[in-house]
Amino acid sequence: MTQIWKRREALERDAANLLGRMLFEFSRLDVNVGLCLVWVDGGANLEHLTKTVENQNIKTKLDALSKHVSAKLPIGSKRRSAYENWISRTHEIRRQRNNLVHGRWGIDPQKNKVVNVVGLPTSDAQQITEYSIEDLAAIIEELRYLQCELSRLREHWPL
Repeated sequence: MTQIWKRREALERDAANLLGRMLFEFSRLDVNVGLCLVWVDGGANLEHLTKTVENQNIKTKLDALSKHVSAKLPIGSKRRSAYENWISRTHEIRRQRNNLVHGRWGIDPQKNKVVNVVGLPTSDAQQITEYSIEDLAAIIEELRYLQCELSRLREHWPL
């Protein structure tokens, strides 16, 4: 029994560390998407766009970015496809972030899994997702990739 408690405590500590790191990465990504938006057209409307974008959530920012991509980049072009792929992956990680932040957490030491539950315990619609420590680390790597890719897109194909 002591071994299970030690495994549970270690798993919870490792998961909490990774979840905290994720919050840092999510917030960096959110800020970088905002900066991408305010610098559209070389920052010609920087002051106005800053006031518009600064209080938007990341979904609204991604939707605005999508509109700029559609308006400025030709259909079927490599650059438009690259931005659209990036936006799609970022929406996926955003949805995952919502579950991670708004769900509740538990530990299953027998399976060596961290458990995220979204929804009330009394709800039939409750969603349960199990994560290994490696799964959580992979989310951080995806966030880092998305940040690097956004930087690359902005450098090669500014909007």
